Amino acid sequence: MNQRIYAEGLKYIGVKEWPGPKTNPQIAEMFRLAPDWLDQDDSKTAWCGIFRGTVGHLTATGVPAEHYRAANWLNWGEPVKLDDARQGDTVVFSRTGGNHVAIFDRLEGDKVWVLGGNQGNAVSIAPYARSLVRGVRRFKESK
Repeated sequence: MNQRIYAEGLKYIGVKEWPGPKTNPQIAEMFRLAPDWLDQDDSKTAWCGIFRGTVGHLTATGVPAEHYRAANWLNWGEPVKLDDARQGDTVVFSRTGGNHVAIFDRLEGDKVWVLGGNQGNAVSIAPYARSLVRGVRRFKESK
């Protein structure tokens, strides 16, 4: 299932915010899964959780309540140690002003590389400091 999550996320690589008040239609489509009261302007609203939620819906792996809030991904799936993370796991980071959620790509020394939305205003693979990791979660298979 992890590879399915990762592969779905990869389909969005390069999708980025448009300058000014207009929203990229591909990002606007992701916002359809978020509540109407949430500001749909991708330049004003952090959309990493919205991206991860879109991947969860498209892969039928589910989403936590209020998936658009990055920290809520700590309630999804089952916990995994960072050193045991596999490509496709979900990683939640702390950041100034809140949290960030993305899909695990790889671990290189003190950097955690993740595939995520709203990373430099785009869907990209980017490094984050290992020290910022709040948790890693993996899709919980039904038995």
